[in-house]
Amino acid sequence: MTRALFDVIEELLREKNDALAADRDSRPETLEELLDELQPFDVAYILQQLEHDQRLELLARMPARQAAEALEHLDYDLQYSLLDHAGEDHARAILAEMPLHHLVDLVSAVHPLRAQVLMQLVPAEAKPHIERIQTLPEDAAGRRISVRHFQAREDWTARQVIAHFRKVGANVDVTNYVYVVDNKGRLVGVASLREVLLSPEDTPLRDIMYTKVVTVRATANQEEAAQILSRYDFVALPVVDDAGRMLGTISADDIMDVLREEATEDIQLMGGSTPLEDSYLDTSVGTLFRSRITWLFVLFVAQSVTTTILRHFENVLDQVIALSFFIPLLIGTGGNSGSQAATVITRALALGEVAMKDFFTVVWREVRVSVLLGLVMGGVVYLRARLMGEPGIIGLIVATTTCLVVIVGATAGAALPLIGKRLGLDPAVFSAPLITTIVDGVGLIIYFNVAVRLLQLG
Repeated sequence: MTRALFDVIEELLREKNDALAADRDSRPETLEELLDELQPFDVAYILQQLEHDQRLELLARMPARQAAEALEHLDYDLQYSLLDHAGEDHARAILAEMPLHHLVDLVSAVHPLRAQVLMQLVPAEAKPHIERIQTLPEDAAGRRISVRHFQAREDWTARQVIAHFRKVGANVDVTNYVYVVDNKGRLVGVASLREVLLSPEDTPLRDIMYTKVVTVRATANQEEAAQILSRYDFVALPVVDDAGRMLGTISADDIMDVLREEATEDIQLMGGSTPLEDSYLDTSVGTLFRSRITWLFVLFVAQSVTTTILRHFENVLDQVIALSFFIPLLIGTGGNSGSQAATVITRALALGEVAMKDFFTVVWREVRVSVLLGLVMGGVVYLRARLMGEPGIIGLIVATTTCLVVIVGATAGAALPLIGKRLGLDPAVFSAPLITTIVDGVGLIIYFNVAVRLLQLG
């Protein structure tokens, strides 16, 4: 979206569809023609930049479907403001074109009084779906469904299916598949519309459809739906209830939104911050403060254990001052080892590559990897200590501790996300800051105990 194009749109709004005086041959002569060439995201960007009156003027000049697609990219309060001032008829038409899951999100996000206003404008046939979806958990797959799928009966012929599609196809979001249901609405098969078109007209749909349909329950987690879509490369995934009745579909583009949201949430958690509901620039300073202070305080309290441990072994440090030189190096190496393992396992859990049943396999694998890492790092630290002129016993203490803390760090980093998943927590909660804090304390205990024992032997 260039500034020049934005200026053209502003000028067209002012001129009320009159042609521009300059560059007449190189531009569409009406606002409608110009908007028709833009993507919904670009139209949404334009709406954000305009003054309120200009936004309403632009919205009034757009077809309902184009307006609905553009509004999906705006924040919910702005969507409500535009719909509330768009005129009842136009607002009804726009809401009728919105995907069901977006209507649910919009109604749930705004103030209850505003939600009541919107529900009065929502098409009557959509209201029962919205009410049912609102009973589902916020992260349920059923919250992302669209009911605009193409549905047929198994005893229909290819001719009947094609004739029916011609009637309803304009209102279908996913045109790749024909979902086949029985007389109770249960999903019994799925057929490619391409295969239907290429089949003889008198071929029954039951002879074309696949009966081993991959589905997802409405109550399943959205991440599960994303994994299924990714695994099978489907354009859309049918959503069913516990009785197998077809409720709607989840499309790949909607799942991309889910993956982006989940990835953002995981990254923020792994950074030691409560996930933000809005974009960074749209989040107030107070909200940013609250999202960080809790975790920062928890980590501070946990880190205070490190001070207690140092004070407990104060006499050891008094006897061998050189031991204090290596504390930052040791706890840093252990924390880094734990962070590496936690990041890898958290991502593997998100992709469905590992599960709780793989707990011992994962831990045993990380133990073996960390032993190799620990031996290498221990050797490097020993050489470092000797080059600093420290006695051999100090080098041995530091090297042994390094090897042990790397093993402990990697094992904890691998095990804790899996345990968290088993307890129903987001594995990303066991983030790099938390793993590092835990390993810091454990690393110091190991360090001083190794030092006491080896110094006694020496």
